Amino acid sequence: TMEENVMKVMEIAPVEFMAGTMPVDLTDTSEDGKWAVSYFTGLSDAAKITDVAVYESMMGSQAFSLVLVRTAEGADAKAVAQEMTDNIDTRKWICVGADEKIVAGYGDTVMLIMLDSQLGLKAQSYVDAFTQVAGGELDFTI
Repeated sequence: TMEENVMKVMEIAPVEFMAGTMPVDLTDTSEDGKWAVSYFTGLSDAAKITDVAVYESMMGSQAFSLVLVRTAEGADAKAVAQEMTDNIDTRKWICVGADEKIVAGYGDTVMLIMLDSQLGLKAQSYVDAFTQVAGGELDFTI
C-alpha cells in the first residue's frame, strides 16, 4: 500500500520531529474531501489517482510533507506529477513554508516531497530513499 511505502521511505530517511502517516479518503466528494486532495497533493480532484498516503508533522509547525500517490490505470504519471508540482501550496502551513520541493515517479507511483531546509533536511534524501524503495531507477524527477 502507499502507507507501507511511505513508512519504508521514512525508515530510510527519518525525521527528528513527531510525524505520522495519514491516508486521504479519495471517495469523499464533499467540499472537505476535495479540499483534502488538493491540500495534500496539489491535484484538483482524485480522478487520476487510486491511492494516496501522506506523512506530515503531527505537532508543531514543521514544513514537511511526503506524499505518495498511485496513478489510475491509463493515467500519465508524469502529467500527474507535473500537476502536483505546479499546484501544491508550499506555504500551506501558513506560518512556515517549504523551500525545497521535488516530485519523482516510478511506474504508477508518484512521490512529492517538500520541506523547509532549515529543519536540517534535504529533499534529495527522500528522493534517494524512494529510489531504494522502488527498487530501480526512477522514471522522472521534476
